[in-house]
Amino acid sequence: MEKIIITFPDGNKREYDAGITAEKVAQTISISLSKKAISADLDGAHWDLQWPIYKDAELSINTLKNKERAIELVRHDLAHIMARAVQEIWPKVKVTIGPVINHGWYYDFDHEEPFTPEDLGKIERKMREIINLRDVVRTELWDKKRQSNIIQRKKSHIK
Repeated sequence: MEKIIITFPDGNKREYDAGITAEKVAQTISISLSKKAISADLDGAHWDLQWPIYKDAELSINTLKNKERAIELVRHDLAHIMARAVQEIWPKVKVTIGPVINHGWYYDFDHEEPFTPEDLGKIERKMREIINLRDVVRTELWDKKRQSNIIQRKKSHIK
């Protein structure tokens, strides 16, 4: 099997089989680290713990101790949870854009009526309900054809 070299933030390097995930790399360092890991950065870019690594790279394993990275990930996940909540309450609402910004996040929706303060309460309650489901969240990489099929199926031409 092909080998790759992973370089860590402290400069140490280790050899692994190509295709290893960041999660498995964390396990080789310590079980404790693998349990605390929330994401990774590969060559300075976000890298999901379950994505395979096929080339020599610099890898950083993120935990909640990295507060700046952790809060960014939490905000990103909350934006998705909010979009899901809105779509579960109002299935005809179209999701547009929902980026993380300096002090939080926002989401734009294509909805016939503006949201009311009562609607915001409904959204918050639905978000709590979704969070309490404790669903496993994984990032998936889709090719253009699959993306197009999903958009067509959802009849959402905005995203």
